[in-house]
Amino acid sequence: MPPHVPRKRLRGSPGREESKSGTGAEKPVKPSKRKATLYDDLDANATATSLSAKTSVEFFQSLQDDSESSLSSLSDEDFEDLPLAKRPKVSPDNCEDDEEDVEFEDVEAPAQVTSSVPAVSGDLELTLNKDSRLSLTNVFGDKKGPSKRERKVRNATHCLHVLSLLWHNAVRNSWLCDPEVQGILISHLPPKMWDEVDRWRQKSGLVKPPPQPKLSASKARSRAKGERKEKDSRDWGDAAKRLEEGRVDMSHGDPLFRLMQSLTSWWKQRFKITAPGLRKWGYMALERLDRLTKAYKDEHTDYNRFGERVASLEEFRQCALKCEGSRDVGAQLFTGLLRGIGLDARMVASLQPLGFGWNRLEDANPEDESTQRNAQSTSPAKPAKSTAKDASKNMKKPMGKSSAIPSKRRQSSRNLAAVDTISDDTDDLEREYKDTDDESVVEMQITPKKPPTPTRKFDPGLEYPHYWTEVLSPVTNRYLSVDPIVKNLIATNREITEAFEPRGQKADKARQVMAYIIGYSADGTAKDVTIRYLKRQVLPGRTKGVRMPIEKVPIYNHLGKVKRYEEFDWFKSAMSGYRRGTKANPITEIDDDEDATDLKPAAPEKKQVKEGEETLQFYKQSKEFVLERHLRREEALRRDALPVKKFKNKAKGGKAEEEEDVYLRSDVLQVKSAETWHKQGRAPLVGEQPLKRVPYRAATTNRRREILEAEAATGQKVLQGLYSYDQTDWIIPPPIQDGIIPKNEYGNIDLFVEHMLPEGAAHVPFRGAMKVCKRLKIDYAEAVVDFEFGHRMAVPVIQGVVIAEEHHDEVMIELEKDEAERKRKEDEKRRKAALGQWRKFIMGLRIVERIRQEYGEIDESVSVFGHSKSAASKDHVHVATAAQDEDMGGGFLPQGYEEEHEEQHHTSSFFPVGDDENDAGDDAGLTIEHH
Repeated sequence: MPPHVPRKRLRGSPGREESKSGTGAEKPVKPSKRKATLYDDLDANATATSLSAKTSVEFFQSLQDDSESSLSSLSDEDFEDLPLAKRPKVSPDNCEDDEEDVEFEDVEAPAQVTSSVPAVSGDLELTLNKDSRLSLTNVFGDKKGPSKRERKVRNATHCLHVLSLLWHNAVRNSWLCDPEVQGILISHLPPKMWDEVDRWRQKSGLVKPPPQPKLSASKARSRAKGERKEKDSRDWGDAAKRLEEGRVDMSHGDPLFRLMQSLTSWWKQRFKITAPGLRKWGYMALERLDRLTKAYKDEHTDYNRFGERVASLEEFRQCALKCEGSRDVGAQLFTGLLRGIGLDARMVASLQPLGFGWNRLEDANPEDESTQRNAQSTSPAKPAKSTAKDASKNMKKPMGKSSAIPSKRRQSSRNLAAVDTISDDTDDLEREYKDTDDESVVEMQITPKKPPTPTRKFDPGLEYPHYWTEVLSPVTNRYLSVDPIVKNLIATNREITEAFEPRGQKADKARQVMAYIIGYSADGTAKDVTIRYLKRQVLPGRTKGVRMPIEKVPIYNHLGKVKRYEEFDWFKSAMSGYRRGTKANPITEIDDDEDATDLKPAAPEKKQVKEGEETLQFYKQSKEFVLERHLRREEALRRDALPVKKFKNKAKGGKAEEEEDVYLRSDVLQVKSAETWHKQGRAPLVGEQPLKRVPYRAATTNRRREILEAEAATGQKVLQGLYSYDQTDWIIPPPIQDGIIPKNEYGNIDLFVEHMLPEGAAHVPFRGAMKVCKRLKIDYAEAVVDFEFGHRMAVPVIQGVVIAEEHHDEVMIELEKDEAERKRKEDEKRRKAALGQWRKFIMGLRIVERIRQEYGEIDESVSVFGHSKSAASKDHVHVATAAQDEDMGGGFLPQGYEEEHEEQHHTSSFFPVGDDENDAGDDAGLTIEHH
């Protein structure tokens, strides 16, 4: 029990200082150190040092001090008023005055709190690690767009997620082909469903109908009477009663429709959704991802937070046995059920990967801790208890006339009969006596039927399925889409097929998209069936922005120019490992027919606009008419172009309508600047005025500086003239004279096309031609064939030289000699490099051979650098070494060969040179040769 500390109860006179005890001598007070008071300990921090045992002992000793104690020296303001406690009666003889009496109350001292944090002693070392990961969220929002690196990272994340989902669904499709899973699913079918399956097989012509049993005489007479009555109204004869055996009965449409209606309605009632399905969350911050990752390692079974987890085939079999799981598992098991019956069924998966865009829908919703705690705390067992209590209350209440419904007496009697069959105490006579209308009502008052327990709804925001089934009809050879869980759809027409496409505000809020829809067959192959579910089968449709588009890859020639563009479809390459077309899984006729009809993208429909109902968008996309406002920078109208009609633009805000001239698209010409035409070997004609003037586009820093200076000098914006093809002519330079090549201000000649070469000159497009011309002292000019732009600079591409035609042969001869000499030097260089490698290799072999002769053969039994592969003894090593010393012949030295020891001391780059006296005994006959 903690010690009790006396606390001052009443206020004393501030001027009086009396001793607490009548006996005892006064002790001198040390002025150097103030004594600890009660408030010193009560107001101190709860640490080990402030509440140590030593301090407590000193405090209790100080309470017995004289009148100079610090407790009596405190003012009235230092104490607080407390209510009076019960105290024993004190006689007036023991005290002289009431004001002089001081009573104390036992107060418990605060418990000593020990800190779990160890006391810091010595230097404190902090290690800060910088997180080098790149956040996938848009931190800056709309203020700043993503960088090129962030776009690449998000594209790579999207592609990786798609590949992971493809493999996940491929594994799940393989589980559906498991015979045990299919056997479990078939065992759930009731007899009525088997009757529907047999009916479908007979109607489809897959099996022959069983022979009808012969009717008895009485039944035959009654049937004949009914047929006679029908003959009066309509008589088609016996031939029309039944089709030929083995023929398909299409009188009510495809027989598969009725079978799917029966199976989907039964499966929706049989399967119970007990877990959430797949859902796209979006991109999160790195801190939130770290928390989720750590939480998943500890609580991966929490499906309310992390979703359903079916880790193995055995767990999948348990889902099939119990007929429960997420809605995704329910759709998958339905596919396995159809395969078990004998239908060719595909498992269709609508992939929901992380996007590569930068809109707000790609980011995850803000984290809400309260909703997560509520989701974890709630459990489906709580409402069951409340319903059980309500049921018990209802049992105690007497049922009135309104509770007893006469129309449901048959149901009550059936329920009563079911209860009697279960109980063992009742017999047949008693059950027959109670099986009456009146007794059944009384029995229902005692044992009412329990109301169904409310079940929790999972994924309420996901209105569109992520998994469904495609069944191949053996009659029409067409695939029928069936959704048995979410929307209960059977796509018998085109409108129902398009209903699988997520659209609307709720789908956008739940981040449900249509990007990649894959159908997995029973043979393990997969097929992209996205086009079937698009609206009017038009690409890209709703897949725009969420599916990787087809990329145009440039193909360059040997000059570095773009020769052509090739289309690269990333998803097509990702599906290459799943598609049919191999020897094991060849393409069938059904696949070809499907690709030509259901999976063929349709051309977008052209809307026919009536006269007078044209819009700006119509003229912008029209290939016949054009408005002057829609002309591009390099487009202009002919000088003699006339408008064909007027367009009245509806102004906003009640303003008057503006009329614009409409021109024919054939009157539009392509125009270019004089510099662009010069690179194509053309120049504007003298006196021609440009058709259009536009602002300059400065591609280099120097040009931008020139434009700024011109604008500062004139005060107007500098414009550039554009010319059409008819306003230009070919550039034909004048012929050269006296072998002198004309040059521009940079000392070279422009040779963008062949006809820009002057008459009497020749182009030598070989390297080293400039050196030959300098050596032969021939006039030349470097040929500029193109320009390369980069880093705000224009770099000319020089290819050979231009010389006079009479010097062409001489220059070519010298070039051949230089080329031969260059090849000879390159061959010599390669020869020296090869000889050097061989010399190094041979020297190494000779060194190894000398080491073997000196120290013997080293095999795996010898421990080298402390590592030995076999635990051989040292004696075995010595014996092997001695045997090798006796048989030293072989290798690079023949038997009987003796080396001559030279007295001269040579050096090499392999062994260091030492003193003769010190190293005489260490060489041990090792000869060092100098090469």
